[in-house]
Amino acid sequence: TAKKQQPGHATGWKKRSQLVNRRKQGHDRSRFGGNKVDNSSADAPKKDHRNQPQRNKWAKARAKAWGKGGNRNWGNRVDRQSSVRIDPAWELKEEFDLPQLLKFKANPPTVEDLAWAGHLDTYDAAYDKLSTRSARPLRRDDSVGFYSVSTTDDPVIESYAVKAEGNVYATSDIVAHLMTAGRTVYPWDVVVQKLPDGSLFFDKREASNFDQVTVSETSNDPPKDDEDDPDSVNSPDRLGLEAMVVNQNYTQQILHPNGSGRVTLQHPNPFFDASDSPGMRPAAVGYRYRKFSLSGDINLVCRTELHGVVPKKKGAKADAARQYMTAYALNEWDASKSGGIDFRSKVDGQRGAVLATELKNNAAKLSRWSAQSVLAGADVMKLGYVSRTDKRLNTSHEVLATSQFEPRAFAAQINLSVQNMWGVFAMLVGLVRKQQDGKYVILRDPNKPVVRLYAVPMEFNEDTESEEDSSDEEDEEEDK
Repeated sequence: TAKKQQPGHATGWKKRSQLVNRRKQGHDRSRFGGNKVDNSSADAPKKDHRNQPQRNKWAKARAKAWGKGGNRNWGNRVDRQSSVRIDPAWELKEEFDLPQLLKFKANPPTVEDLAWAGHLDTYDAAYDKLSTRSARPLRRDDSVGFYSVSTTDDPVIESYAVKAEGNVYATSDIVAHLMTAGRTVYPWDVVVQKLPDGSLFFDKREASNFDQVTVSETSNDPPKDDEDDPDSVNSPDRLGLEAMVVNQNYTQQILHPNGSGRVTLQHPNPFFDASDSPGMRPAAVGYRYRKFSLSGDINLVCRTELHGVVPKKKGAKADAARQYMTAYALNEWDASKSGGIDFRSKVDGQRGAVLATELKNNAAKLSRWSAQSVLAGADVMKLGYVSRTDKRLNTSHEVLATSQFEPRAFAAQINLSVQNMWGVFAMLVGLVRKQQDGKYVILRDPNKPVVRLYAVPMEFNEDTESEEDSSDEEDEEEDK
């Protein structure tokens, strides 16, 4: 039986409320470990917390983590400009939050190789044995031509479009970017054109910075423009340009020189013309044109890229005589900024910690590289660790080490689902397909995790400048 309540006995919560009321009224607080409080004196001195070291220590730590306004990273907030100027005449068709992309899934497509172009050189295994003590300077060869041709400017893709080989056309850098859009922070835009026959062409603007490699994009404290030093080598744009050059040079330097072990592919490089580029030679890149057939009548014709071949190891099977490789470089710029890590002191003994830090600060970039490697059907993905010789100089670098990964295994390691990649792309294709024939822009909001689809005029100039560039020109005109 339940215990009978004694007369005048207060329940637990009622008893506590009584004690609180007594405390507010200034009664004896002995139960709380204090004495009687006299609230009648308005002139009673207030406690000065400024001279309490422990209190100030935690206040400073909280302000550092959450910002003065109380919101996490408010002090690190950056107001970015849109990647392209949004005309008031544009019509908003669709809008969705980036986190929604995580729920889309699709079965991986069947794949067919259509054509090979360019050439591939053999990987130099000496770069697998590098350490900080045997680091090699990163060389820059201005006689090597690199090409980043968009979809509608690719003559090979154009020939397949004429033959109606597919109904969606794109390049692997555009497709991989869209597949991993959920991890992006910086603004971007992709142009899509829907033809009367229902074909879709995914393009990038020539005036955009789409080809620049982002640096510390997903860091809690990403790089910012310095108003006091507009020519700083650590501004986001300069870091992106530096990373792009580092990646280009790294992919060529890790190959055997003089074309030793070169593999000449089915067709020559479709973008190189010796008569237009005297004294130049094309970079060792293999263009693999592939057809991906997904459910929902999506037949994607895509140009993918490979950066070399890795010779088979002793005892390998005959069909594994040649492994196709992609290569990318992580570049350290200043370990004291953007939550970086010192490559030179960690990469030899704690490479896992270095990679974990890079995964935190460059999640979008590493996801995109992984997706590009999967699209290209690469057997191996080489990841180089490159550092500045002087953190104040962005023109001198050294290759400290190289790691090797299997692309699909690496994607799983960074929690990138291949099913989700294709689900996102299929969703975007379906989004544009239900629109009328015309031209559209898929655009990420510069300051919110939101993607929008705009209908733009057919005469929309794909060389349209970014909003940031246009504002800079307006400032210059005002100065004049």
